[in-house]
Amino acid sequence: MNQRVDYSEWRELHRQILDSFRGRKLMMFFSGGKDSSVALHLIQEAGEEFDFSLEVHAGIFPKHVFTPVDRERIDGYWSGRGIHIRWHEVQESDERLGAALSEGTSPCLICNTAKKKELMGYLREREPAFKDLVIVMCYSLWDLVSGTIEHILGSVYASADSSPAIRHKSAQERYFEMFQRFYPILRLKEGLSVFKPLIRYNDQQIRSVLTREGIPILSTRCSYRAYRPKRHFAEYYERMNLEFDFERLQGFARTALHLPDERFFSEIGEDRYLKKVI
Repeated sequence: MNQRVDYSEWRELHRQILDSFRGRKLMMFFSGGKDSSVALHLIQEAGEEFDFSLEVHAGIFPKHVFTPVDRERIDGYWSGRGIHIRWHEVQESDERLGAALSEGTSPCLICNTAKKKELMGYLREREPAFKDLVIVMCYSLWDLVSGTIEHILGSVYASADSSPAIRHKSAQERYFEMFQRFYPILRLKEGLSVFKPLIRYNDQQIRSVLTREGIPILSTRCSYRAYRPKRHFAEYYERMNLEFDFERLQGFARTALHLPDERFFSEIGEDRYLKKVI
């Protein structure tokens, strides 16, 4: 079984990375779900110990998920812990997600693109220099497992002339997006860093933190969650009571799926990374 998500053990596992954050600003994109909530819990504690600042941003989309009751409850909890969440109105409607299905496009792609446009636009306007900035991304070990399975099914096993009913990103875009997640920290050549604090942890471990700490999360499920492959994979893992090992998964990805070296992603320019990879 992998490590328990306990702050002291998590801190020791990431101590060298956290030490490198001293005096820098960390920016987290908060979804209101379990992963980003647990990541925020850990990062807040680390910030006090390792002397870095933290900004938390959330894109309000899909709008039916971010109910006023949930937003007030979540905002109140984190405000009580001294964290101010900056809520961003995303310039897209929920109706667009339904229209995407009729066009054969994944509503999840529309959603992610809209939120990314809003949050990255904000970032570019206010952070022209990235050398002291760290972006926190909240992928879990289950995200990595699901991404590799999606890659195997959609790119390795799929026939050359297959034409999926629902279009996602291109295979190449999805490949780079997925495999950059395997590295806890990426330091791009212009100075921007990207930190993934939860990639060693299974969902069972992450959920246990929510229970132990009494952390609230969004209670309304997205109406389009069925179009996100990782949701279906996660239901299977849960029913089968599966847990995974990060080192074994990374080793398999490196030997069988040609996981690029960390340096490959570090050499990607910030502009390309923010537009095409993150």
